[in-house]
Amino acid sequence: METRTVVAAVVLLACIPLGMAERPAAAEPYDVKEAYEVYGVLLPHEESYGFSKGMLVIQQDMIREQQSYSSCLAVEAAKKFKDAISDFDRLGRKSWLLQRKFEISKPYTLVGADTINQLFHQLPGGWETFYKLYPGSGGYLVMSPVGFNKDKTLAIVYTGSACGGLCGSWRFHLLEKVQGTWKEAPGVICSLVS
Repeated sequence: METRTVVAAVVLLACIPLGMAERPAAAEPYDVKEAYEVYGVLLPHEESYGFSKGMLVIQQDMIREQQSYSSCLAVEAAKKFKDAISDFDRLGRKSWLLQRKFEISKPYTLVGADTINQLFHQLPGGWETFYKLYPGSGGYLVMSPVGFNKDKTLAIVYTGSACGGLCGSWRFHLLEKVQGTWKEAPGVICSLVS
């Protein structure tokens, strides 16, 4: 029975035309060099990255709907990162697709949101099927575009990881470029963990 489920999932996913199922018509490639530098700082600390013993699975379609940052940032941080937050809001109005530009130590694959949704809503098995297709992955990661200030020295981004029924985490990150290196900055006062 398990083999049939995996075979059915692979066959179904192989039959999906790439241009239609995985990418919304309006989605554009996300090609911001500094953003991939920011992701490179954050990814090693994301839950799924730590659990991954094999290929890291990253959702290619960038998330647009996040919890409100206004309740998740300290007042002083919101003031300091005001321009980056404005850019974050602007970017969140469009659909974006991550590109293979991550400079991380683990091998990774980009998987469309439609493919992930099918695994959990149209195919039997849910997480069991996911882990058969992506063994050792530790789940999958989602990311928003990165909002920057004008000088690209301050940044805000939203990331999340899902690894099972009640396993995952989601949060905003504030980063500051200090002497040419991105570092997490204080000011985020909430996160979601299950």
